[in-house]
Amino acid sequence: MSIKMSVFLLILSAFFMFSCAGTRKSEPAKTNQATSQEKDLTDIEALLGIDTNNGQTAAKTGKKKKNEKLNLLDEKDVASQGTAPALSSRQKREYERKIKSLQQQLRDKDQIIRQLKDQLNQQSLEITRLQSKKESGKTYQPTGLTAAATATVTTVPPSEYEATYQKAREAFEARNYQTALALFQSLIASNPNHPLADNAQYWIGECHYALRKYDAAIMDFQKVFTFPNSNKMADAQFKLVLCYLRKGDVNKAREEYQRLRSEFPNSPYVGRAEAILAKY
Repeated sequence: MSIKMSVFLLILSAFFMFSCAGTRKSEPAKTNQATSQEKDLTDIEALLGIDTNNGQTAAKTGKKKKNEKLNLLDEKDVASQGTAPALSSRQKREYERKIKSLQQQLRDKDQIIRQLKDQLNQQSLEITRLQSKKESGKTYQPTGLTAAATATVTTVPPSEYEATYQKAREAFEARNYQTALALFQSLIASNPNHPLADNAQYWIGECHYALRKYDAAIMDFQKVFTFPNSNKMADAQFKLVLCYLRKGDVNKAREEYQRLRSEFPNSPYVGRAEAILAKY
């Protein structure tokens, strides 16, 4: 055992003997005595070269640095969680304009695809008609008609085309829809390139609409767009709105209304369609 440690033990023993021999009169005395003891121990440790405050100071310093580091991390987290800057009114309008432009492009493409499909269907019907006429020599008989209506369908000579068209219109106005349908279809079958052929195609759709065959009417009205420069396109587009309303498909009706408004903005049908849709 070293001399320094021996001296420490002797002093410590004398200290405790002295402290035990004293009297404890009150709590303040205990506090003063404890403070005095701590001071004496500190003095003894200083004499022996023992430094106990460094460890406590280092621990406190390390804890303080750790807390400071955590505070810095918290501040970084808060800074990194900042929200994106809000769009200005001008930017919002620009995005809305771009969205509307893209939607219009999609509608235009849908319209072109629909027209191309209708053209293919029309050409297929014409090819079938010509092949049937060439092979059998029989008159063209449109499908989808009753036996009574089919019996009335025949090819129309060019000289009687306009007269037959007027006859078909009169039958329609008299609500003889099956007879009118057969006559209009015979006109398309005889000469789909006649100046009145697009009108005949439109009235075929009107006949199916009057007969409450709305799916067939939709196809008929769509075929009107396969005739270049037809004067019945706006009429057909308006009737597409009504067909989908009759079918209970209000969303599709609104889509057709948007096409009507976009492609035929000066048509009186725009206001009529808008007034009708306002009820739904």
